[in-house]
Amino acid sequence: MEPFTVEADVPGGPYAAARARRLVENELSGRVPGDLLADVALLITELVANGVHHGGAGPDTALHLLLEGSRPGLHVEVFNVADGGGGVTRRTPDMDGGGGIGLHLVEELASRWGVRHVPRTAVWFEMDC
Repeated sequence: MEPFTVEADVPGGPYAAARARRLVENELSGRVPGDLLADVALLITELVANGVHHGGAGPDTALHLLLEGSRPGLHVEVFNVADGGGGVTRRTPDMDGGGGIGLHLVEELASRWGVRHVPRTAVWFEMDC
């Protein structure tokens, strides 16, 4: 993989996850294997949806995406530009009521993941290629 960096702000609100997914698919198509692209697009969708639902990223705020490709893989971060420093917690999945699965998917599919709190709260993950 040739090294690259892509950074973008995606407006919050109800269409944020779909916009972020399209951006990731457009930027990573041809740069990473198709199966990896599908997993990254899914995880970005989950993290951005969490930023909207739990982080309060409405239409008047933005979520910042960072995609960095290099050997051995891909590093991805998502953070709310207007972040007030809130926490990120993994919930027990609620299969009947919905929700609580996003960070479990990240844990299952990513090679590594975590939460960074400085300068803003960001959830990041890495995928080995």
